[in-house]
Amino acid sequence: MARKSLAEQIYPEYRDEFPGSDTWLVVYDFQGVKPTTKVYNNISRIMNLAEGQLIQYSVFMTGDRRAAKAVKDLVQRYGGQVFLFRGEMTKL
Repeated sequence: MARKSLAEQIYPEYRDEFPGSDTWLVVYDFQGVKPTTKVYNNISRIMNLAEGQLIQYSVFMTGDRRAAKAVKDLVQRYGGQVFLFRGEMTKL
């Protein structure tokens, strides 16, 4: 049996929650350290499990609260600092 990725271990913790209708930004940084490629590989896996996209290498945007929480947890497990913002997407 294949091992589950960290993303596949974290995301199910939130699977039963309501995804919500807000826009979530997960802004993260790895102070003084270049993050391992595993961080981005696992974020990609979360994007495959739920809706979301990388806006920059350090900003993940989603309309799914579960994905936002999973990315937050993922970055923290790799030692990154994380800020989670909830807002509403509007067109000007």
